[in-house]
Amino acid sequence: MPLVEMCESVKRPKGPVMPANEKPKIIKPIIGGVISGGLSKRMGQSKDRLLLADGRSMIQHVLDRLLTVCKEIIVAGPELPVQLDEDERVHFVKDNFPGQGPLAGVEAILSSGYASGYIIAACDQPCLKEELLKMLIPDDPDMPCFFDLAENGIMQPFPGYYPVSWLPDIRDSLRRNRRSLKALIADSDVILKPIEAVLADSLKSINTSEDLKSII
Repeated sequence: MPLVEMCESVKRPKGPVMPANEKPKIIKPIIGGVISGGLSKRMGQSKDRLLLADGRSMIQHVLDRLLTVCKEIIVAGPELPVQLDEDERVHFVKDNFPGQGPLAGVEAILSSGYASGYIIAACDQPCLKEELLKMLIPDDPDMPCFFDLAENGIMQPFPGYYPVSWLPDIRDSLRRNRRSLKALIADSDVILKPIEAVLADSLKSINTSEDLKSII
């Protein structure tokens, strides 16, 4: 798919005119990201291909929700998901560290060059809500941001806001075979946002047949 360059308008500040040989800074909008995994042992197939009651695949539910707050989406995984609607706003990138789990998907998205920061979700989170995704839009574009389910003592790596400035740390972790996203987040300076219990269910991942039945 062709790469679509997008930028927001930048107001010219008062003062000296920019030299002719100096390029203006391009500010890109927030871009979405989806981690598309391989075969799920517990589900017996790739979760992104599972069809829900309305006939849309699980990953399509995630994409449609992300597109309410993001202008484009990068899907990362070992192979192109087959159950995708054709949409020029959705692009696919292959993992640079195949077989290294979700952290490799994050690395591929941050390496794609589409934006300076991404709101990234997993392909098995079909219940995401627009209001929650908007909470991840950063005030500081260089600070990673995640939800903290304080009552359960759980920190959620997805969905989360991942800045490109975090890429060197992510690559270093992968090269050291340290693939735990939660461990990386715990060792980093990040923003954790509390979430009301009534909204927590919208963050759940579908990992088993029982989970799937609960939302159909």
